[in-house]
Amino acid sequence: MQPLPNFRHLFYFWTIAREGSIKKASRKLNLTPSGLSGQLKQLEEFFGKKLFDRRVRKLVLNDAGKLAFEYCTHLFTRAEEMAVALREHRPQKKILIRVGVLPSLSTTHIHDFILPLWKNKTVSVSVLEGILDDLIFQLDNQELEVVLSDREVETHYRNLVSYRLKPRKIIAVGTQEFAPLKRDFPASLTGVPMIQLTRHSQIRPEIDAYFYKHGVRPQIIGEADDVTLLRLGAERGICVAVLPQNTVQDSIGEGRLIKLGELVGVNSDMWAMARRDSQRLPMVEKTIRKFISES
Repeated sequence: MQPLPNFRHLFYFWTIAREGSIKKASRKLNLTPSGLSGQLKQLEEFFGKKLFDRRVRKLVLNDAGKLAFEYCTHLFTRAEEMAVALREHRPQKKILIRVGVLPSLSTTHIHDFILPLWKNKTVSVSVLEGILDDLIFQLDNQELEVVLSDREVETHYRNLVSYRLKPRKIIAVGTQEFAPLKRDFPASLTGVPMIQLTRHSQIRPEIDAYFYKHGVRPQIIGEADDVTLLRLGAERGICVAVLPQNTVQDSIGEGRLIKLGELVGVNSDMWAMARRDSQRLPMVEKTIRKFISES
Protein backbone atom coordinates (compact mmCIF):
# COMPACT_ATOMS: atom_id res chain seq x y z
CA MET A 1 0.00 0.00 0.00
CA GLN A 2 1.38 3.40 -1.02
CA PRO A 3 1.88 5.79 1.94
CA LEU A 4 -0.56 8.67 2.32
CA PRO A 5 0.53 12.18 1.27
CA ASN A 6 2.31 14.27 3.89
CA PHE A 7 -0.02 16.48 5.98
CA ARG A 8 2.27 19.43 5.32
CA HIS A 9 2.10 18.95 1.55
CA LEU A 10 -1.70 18.96 1.73
CA PHE A 11 -1.69 22.15 3.77
CA TYR A 12 0.63 23.83 1.27
CA PHE A 13 -1.63 22.79 -1.62
CA TRP A 14 -4.72 24.02 0.30
CA THR A 15 -3.12 27.41 0.95
CA ILE A 16 -2.08 27.81 -2.70
CA ALA A 17 -5.67 27.02 -3.76
CA ARG A 18 -7.09 29.59 -1.35
CA GLU A 19 -4.60 32.32 -2.29
CA GLY A 20 -4.78 31.63 -6.03
CA SER A 21 -1.03 31.74 -6.65
CA ILE A 22 2.22 30.30 -5.38
CA LYS A 23 3.64 33.78 -4.83
CA LYS A 24 0.81 34.86 -2.51
CA ALA A 25 0.82 31.51 -0.69
CA SER A 26 4.59 31.64 -0.19
CA ARG A 27 4.27 35.01 1.56
CA LYS A 28 1.57 33.65 3.83
CA LEU A 29 3.54 30.50 4.65
CA ASN A 30 6.88 32.32 4.90
CA LEU A 31 8.43 30.06 2.25
CA THR A 32 10.24 30.78 -1.00
CA PRO A 33 8.10 30.48 -4.16
CA SER A 34 10.55 27.96 -5.63
CA GLY A 35 10.44 25.83 -2.49
CA LEU A 36 6.64 25.90 -2.38
CA SER A 37 6.47 25.09 -6.08
CA GLY A 38 8.64 22.04 -5.42
CA GLN A 39 6.33 20.89 -2.61
CA LEU A 40 3.32 21.18 -4.93
CA LYS A 41 5.14 19.22 -7.64
CA GLN A 42 5.84 16.40 -5.18
CA LEU A 43 2.14 16.22 -4.26
CA GLU A 44 1.08 16.19 -7.91
CA GLU A 45 3.61 13.43 -8.60
CA PHE A 46 2.17 11.44 -5.73
CA PHE A 47 -1.37 11.69 -7.16
CA GLY A 48 -0.11 11.20 -10.70
CA LYS A 49 -2.00 14.21 -12.03
CA LYS A 50 -2.00 17.98 -12.07
CA LEU A 51 -4.20 19.78 -9.52
CA PHE A 52 -4.19 23.23 -11.14
CA ASP A 53 -4.63 24.76 -14.56
CA ARG A 54 -2.00 27.43 -15.10
CA ARG A 55 -3.38 30.79 -16.25
CA VAL A 56 -1.90 34.26 -16.46
CA ARG A 57 -0.62 35.10 -12.96
CA LYS A 58 -3.10 32.69 -11.41
CA LEU A 59 -3.57 29.00 -10.60
CA VAL A 60 -7.10 27.62 -11.04
CA LEU A 61 -8.19 24.31 -9.57
CA ASN A 62 -9.06 21.66 -12.15
CA ASP A 63 -11.50 18.81 -11.44
CA ALA A 64 -8.90 16.75 -9.57
CA GLY A 65 -7.79 19.83 -7.64
CA LYS A 66 -11.36 20.70 -6.66
CA LEU A 67 -11.85 17.19 -5.26
CA ALA A 68 -8.54 17.39 -3.36
CA PHE A 69 -9.44 20.86 -2.06
CA GLU A 70 -12.80 19.59 -0.78
CA TYR A 71 -11.14 16.74 1.12
CA CYS A 72 -8.45 19.07 2.51
CA THR A 73 -11.07 21.56 3.73
CA HIS A 74 -12.85 18.76 5.56
CA LEU A 75 -9.53 17.46 6.94
CA PHE A 76 -8.33 20.81 8.30
CA THR A 77 -11.75 21.68 9.68
CA ARG A 78 -11.76 18.46 11.68
CA ALA A 79 -8.19 19.14 12.79
CA GLU A 80 -9.26 22.56 14.08
CA GLU A 81 -12.22 20.99 15.87
CA MET A 82 -9.84 18.49 17.49
CA ALA A 83 -7.52 21.28 18.66
CA VAL A 84 -10.44 23.21 20.17
CA ALA A 85 -11.83 20.12 21.89
CA LEU A 86 -8.50 19.01 23.40
CA ARG A 87 -7.72 22.47 24.77
CA GLU A 88 -10.86 22.27 26.91
CA HIS A 89 -10.43 21.65 30.64
CA ARG A 90 -12.64 18.59 30.17
CA PRO A 91 -12.10 17.50 26.57
CA GLN A 92 -15.26 16.76 24.61
CA LYS A 93 -16.12 16.59 20.94
CA LYS A 94 -16.66 20.09 19.56
CA ILE A 95 -18.47 21.07 16.37
CA LEU A 96 -16.82 24.02 14.67
CA ILE A 97 -19.19 26.63 13.17
CA ARG A 98 -17.35 29.25 11.13
CA VAL A 99 -19.40 32.38 10.54
CA GLY A 100 -18.46 34.96 7.92
CA VAL A 101 -19.76 38.51 8.47
CA LEU A 102 -19.68 41.83 6.62
CA PRO A 103 -18.12 44.84 8.39
CA SER A 104 -21.24 46.86 7.54
CA LEU A 105 -23.40 44.60 9.73
CA SER A 106 -24.04 45.74 13.26
CA THR A 107 -22.24 43.83 15.99
CA THR A 108 -25.58 43.63 17.80
CA HIS A 109 -27.11 41.76 14.85
CA ILE A 110 -24.14 39.39 14.79
CA HIS A 111 -24.13 38.79 18.54
CA ASP A 112 -27.88 38.15 18.59
CA PHE A 113 -27.48 35.53 15.87
CA ILE A 114 -24.45 33.81 17.41
CA LEU A 115 -25.72 33.82 21.01
CA PRO A 116 -27.66 30.51 20.66
CA LEU A 117 -24.50 28.90 19.26
CA TRP A 118 -22.39 30.21 22.15
CA LYS A 119 -24.84 28.68 24.61
CA ASN A 120 -24.36 25.25 23.03
CA LYS A 121 -21.48 23.58 24.92
CA THR A 122 -20.76 21.20 22.03
CA VAL A 123 -20.14 24.04 19.58
CA SER A 124 -17.12 26.25 18.98
CA VAL A 125 -17.81 29.43 17.00
CA SER A 126 -15.27 31.23 14.84
CA VAL A 127 -16.24 34.63 13.35
CA LEU A 128 -14.40 35.96 10.31
CA GLU A 129 -14.93 39.37 8.68
CA GLY A 130 -14.56 40.02 4.96
CA ILE A 131 -16.12 41.33 1.76
CA LEU A 132 -19.16 39.47 0.47
CA ASP A 133 -17.58 37.94 -2.65
CA ASP A 134 -14.73 36.42 -0.62
CA LEU A 135 -17.07 35.12 2.08
CA ILE A 136 -19.40 33.51 -0.47
CA PHE A 137 -16.42 31.88 -2.19
CA GLN A 138 -15.28 30.44 1.15
CA LEU A 139 -18.82 29.26 1.92
CA ASP A 140 -19.14 27.62 -1.48
CA ASN A 141 -15.81 25.86 -0.87
CA GLN A 142 -16.82 24.61 2.60
CA GLU A 143 -14.46 26.94 4.46
CA LEU A 144 -17.42 28.56 6.26
CA GLU A 145 -20.68 27.13 7.57
CA VAL A 146 -22.74 30.32 7.36
CA VAL A 147 -22.41 33.86 6.01
CA LEU A 148 -24.32 36.81 7.47
CA SER A 149 -24.96 39.56 4.93
CA ASP A 150 -27.11 42.64 4.42
CA ARG A 151 -28.14 41.41 0.95
CA GLU A 152 -29.19 38.15 -0.67
CA VAL A 153 -26.70 35.99 -2.53
CA GLU A 154 -26.82 35.91 -6.32
CA THR A 155 -28.87 33.06 -7.76
CA HIS A 156 -26.03 31.43 -9.73
CA TYR A 157 -24.72 29.92 -6.47
CA ARG A 158 -27.10 26.99 -6.77
CA ASN A 159 -25.66 25.05 -3.85
CA LEU A 160 -26.35 27.89 -1.41
CA VAL A 161 -29.59 28.62 0.40
CA SER A 162 -30.53 32.08 1.73
CA TYR A 163 -32.69 32.90 4.74
CA ARG A 164 -34.10 36.38 5.23
CA LEU A 165 -33.92 37.32 8.89
CA LYS A 166 -36.21 39.72 10.70
CA PRO A 167 -35.69 43.35 9.54
CA ARG A 168 -34.85 46.14 12.01
CA LYS A 169 -36.13 49.73 12.09
CA ILE A 170 -33.80 52.54 10.97
CA ILE A 171 -33.64 55.65 13.16
CA ALA A 172 -31.71 58.91 13.39
CA VAL A 173 -29.85 59.49 16.67
CA GLY A 174 -27.74 62.20 18.25
CA THR A 175 -26.76 63.67 21.59
CA GLN A 176 -29.09 65.88 23.65
CA GLU A 177 -27.89 69.04 21.88
CA PHE A 178 -29.59 67.73 18.71
CA ALA A 179 -32.95 67.31 20.50
CA PRO A 180 -34.56 70.25 18.62
CA LEU A 181 -34.26 68.17 15.44
CA LYS A 182 -37.15 66.04 16.70
CA ARG A 183 -39.44 68.85 15.57
CA ASP A 184 -40.19 68.81 11.87
CA PHE A 185 -38.32 65.49 11.39
CA PRO A 186 -36.96 64.50 8.87
CA ALA A 187 -36.79 67.96 7.20
CA SER A 188 -34.86 69.18 10.26
CA LEU A 189 -31.87 67.03 9.20
CA THR A 190 -31.06 69.36 6.28
CA GLY A 191 -27.65 70.96 6.82
CA VAL A 192 -26.95 68.81 9.91
CA PRO A 193 -23.51 67.08 10.03
CA MET A 194 -23.89 63.34 9.44
CA ILE A 195 -21.64 60.32 8.93
CA GLN A 196 -23.24 57.91 6.48
CA LEU A 197 -22.84 54.21 5.81
CA THR A 198 -20.98 53.65 2.55
CA ARG A 199 -22.72 52.39 -0.57
CA HIS A 200 -21.45 48.90 0.27
CA SER A 201 -24.30 48.80 2.79
CA GLN A 202 -27.65 47.45 1.62
CA ILE A 203 -29.58 50.22 3.38
CA ARG A 204 -27.55 53.18 2.06
CA PRO A 205 -29.53 53.47 -1.23
CA GLU A 206 -32.78 53.24 0.75
CA ILE A 207 -31.64 56.00 3.11
CA ASP A 208 -30.61 58.18 0.15
CA ALA A 209 -34.00 57.55 -1.51
CA TYR A 210 -35.79 58.46 1.74
CA PHE A 211 -33.86 61.73 2.02
CA TYR A 212 -34.55 62.55 -1.64
CA LYS A 213 -38.26 61.83 -1.23
CA HIS A 214 -38.49 64.16 1.78
CA GLY A 215 -36.19 66.84 0.35
CA VAL A 216 -33.58 66.28 3.07
CA ARG A 217 -29.98 67.34 2.41
CA PRO A 218 -27.77 66.60 5.43
CA GLN A 219 -24.15 67.73 5.53
CA ILE A 220 -22.30 64.44 4.93
CA ILE A 221 -18.96 64.78 6.73
CA GLY A 222 -17.82 61.20 6.19
CA GLU A 223 -18.68 57.60 5.35
CA ALA A 224 -17.84 54.29 7.00
CA ASP A 225 -18.78 50.63 6.79
CA ASP A 226 -18.46 50.11 10.53
CA VAL A 227 -21.71 50.96 12.34
CA THR A 228 -19.77 51.21 15.61
CA LEU A 229 -17.80 54.15 14.19
CA LEU A 230 -21.04 55.92 13.26
CA ARG A 231 -22.47 55.33 16.73
CA LEU A 232 -19.33 56.64 18.44
CA GLY A 233 -19.33 59.74 16.23
CA ALA A 234 -22.91 60.43 17.28
CA GLU A 235 -22.20 59.73 20.98
CA ARG A 236 -19.38 62.29 20.97
CA GLY A 237 -21.62 64.98 19.54
CA ILE A 238 -19.74 65.20 16.26
CA CYS A 239 -22.74 64.37 14.12
CA VAL A 240 -26.10 62.72 13.74
CA ALA A 241 -26.13 59.07 12.65
CA VAL A 242 -28.77 56.98 10.90
CA LEU A 243 -28.56 53.37 12.08
CA PRO A 244 -30.59 50.23 12.82
CA GLN A 245 -32.40 50.84 16.11
CA ASN A 246 -31.07 47.74 17.84
CA THR A 247 -27.46 48.91 17.32
CA VAL A 248 -28.03 52.01 19.47
CA GLN A 249 -30.60 50.70 21.95
CA ASP A 250 -28.06 50.51 24.81
CA SER A 251 -26.77 54.02 24.05
CA ILE A 252 -30.31 55.38 24.15
CA GLY A 253 -31.14 53.49 27.33
CA GLU A 254 -28.02 54.83 29.06
CA GLY A 255 -28.69 58.41 27.92
CA ARG A 256 -25.68 58.75 25.61
CA LEU A 257 -27.96 59.19 22.60
CA ILE A 258 -31.56 60.18 21.94
CA LYS A 259 -33.85 59.07 19.15
CA LEU A 260 -34.56 61.95 16.80
CA GLY A 261 -36.97 60.12 14.53
CA GLU A 262 -37.64 56.99 12.50
CA LEU A 263 -37.10 56.63 8.78
CA VAL A 264 -40.52 55.09 8.19
CA GLY A 265 -40.46 52.49 5.44
CA VAL A 266 -36.69 51.94 5.61
CA ASN A 267 -35.54 48.71 7.27
CA SER A 268 -32.25 46.94 7.84
CA ASP A 269 -32.31 43.42 6.45
CA MET A 270 -29.95 40.61 7.33
CA TRP A 271 -29.54 37.38 5.41
CA ALA A 272 -28.03 34.10 6.53
CA MET A 273 -26.59 31.86 3.84
CA ALA A 274 -25.45 28.25 4.09
CA ARG A 275 -24.63 25.32 1.83
CA ARG A 276 -27.52 23.00 1.04
CA ASP A 277 -25.30 19.94 1.51
CA SER A 278 -23.66 21.12 4.75
CA GLN A 279 -23.65 18.66 7.64
CA ARG A 280 -24.11 21.73 9.89
CA LEU A 281 -27.26 22.89 8.05
CA PRO A 282 -29.73 21.58 10.70
CA MET A 283 -27.83 23.48 13.42
CA VAL A 284 -27.67 26.64 11.27
CA GLU A 285 -31.42 26.44 10.57
CA LYS A 286 -32.14 25.93 14.28
CA THR A 287 -30.07 29.05 15.09
CA ILE A 288 -31.93 31.04 12.42
CA ARG A 289 -35.30 30.04 13.85
CA LYS A 290 -34.20 31.03 17.34
CA PHE A 291 -32.87 34.38 16.11
CA ILE A 292 -36.16 35.17 14.39
CA SER A 293 -38.29 34.09 17.36
CA GLU A 294 -36.24 36.22 19.81
CA SER A 295 -36.00 39.29 17.56
